[in-house]
Amino acid sequence: LNKIKNYLLNGINWFFILSIGLFVFLTSYSKQPSSSCNSRNSFKADSTSRISILAVGDAMAHMPQVKSASDDSTSDCFDFYPVFQYIAPLLKATDLRIVNFETTLAGRPYSGYPSFCAPDTFAYTLNKVGFNLFVNANNHAADKSLRGINTTIDKLDSRSIAHTGTFKNAQEREKNYPLIVNQKGIKIAVLNYSYSTNGIPVPKPGIVNDIDTNTIKADLEKARSSAPDAIVACMHWGIEYQREPNYEQKNIADFLLRNGVDIIIGSHPHVIQPIEVRETNYKGKIKKNLIIWSLGNFIANQRKPYSDGGLMVRFDLVKNHAMHSTYVDNILYMPFWVYKSENPIKYYVLPIYQFENDSTTFKMKPEHKKEFQKFINDSRKHLDRDTANFKEFKGF
Repeated sequence: LNKIKNYLLNGINWFFILSIGLFVFLTSYSKQPSSSCNSRNSFKADSTSRISILAVGDAMAHMPQVKSASDDSTSDCFDFYPVFQYIAPLLKATDLRIVNFETTLAGRPYSGYPSFCAPDTFAYTLNKVGFNLFVNANNHAADKSLRGINTTIDKLDSRSIAHTGTFKNAQEREKNYPLIVNQKGIKIAVLNYSYSTNGIPVPKPGIVNDIDTNTIKADLEKARSSAPDAIVACMHWGIEYQREPNYEQKNIADFLLRNGVDIIIGSHPHVIQPIEVRETNYKGKIKKNLIIWSLGNFIANQRKPYSDGGLMVRFDLVKNHAMHSTYVDNILYMPFWVYKSENPIKYYVLPIYQFENDSTTFKMKPEHKKEFQKFINDSRKHLDRDTANFKEFKGF
């Protein structure tokens, strides 16, 4: 009987001790900061987060560019870095850097217009100088059929380069689209579409996102299900060499804004089109939307008037955690010109603010200097329409 009493007493004691221990553990655990991956839990209610985004237009690889990057046509060694050496420091100073990758990586033989295929080094160099998001849905995405679509995806994946717009099959698209980017506590959904693949049927099971409003609407619904702070749509649209958006671009832009897109980034015309800041009412909330109708060329061999350069646009996304709102801020644009030297032929992307008064780095021929100045004047005149909402970037 005494043994039974002792067992009972010991049991009660242990239960009491364990209860106290459990209470202390639970109390202390509740005071620890959350380890959730949800960035919303990592910021004070009254704080803000800010991310900088930069976008450029068409990165093309015409054969004169490819040849100029190699000293030996029989080797597979190419050096594209000098092309971008003067603009690279500007890229590294931002968080998300977007480029329209308008070629394929299908291996030799390399080719330019009308069926593009570039050395892998072209893409890797773009990434090396700073671009960390490639948008691939454009009219040259299917130039090398299914092999071009698949190998381009594989080569970018092999270097962990984020990309969107083209997919190996429907399953991959369902898994990876829309692309969700998380940086500094801000979640961005990125969408990408092209008006065409130049009449080339997209080979099955490959996918190049085309501009279809039913598809886009479904994609936007899926994007919103992930509760992004902002939605960016990169659109390959418009008419080549036209300096103003056409009727179709305007209709598509209206559709995108009505369906919740915050920022529209345009490419394809190969020339600069205006920038627009538009106030819209989306589900009872007033928003400031950014529309970049066309960024022009980033790098190409094109020398037609207005196509021998392009535009870099930089802006901030600011998230107010207390208000659960995100807005566009600090919109800056910077025109740049592609200088093509002779004997030997070399290409250089030159930021205007840095080189318009520089007479020492490059000894340009008078006709080249004249072309450069014309591009500067034309670009500024075309863009200086809304200085209240954005302005030209002229250095750090």
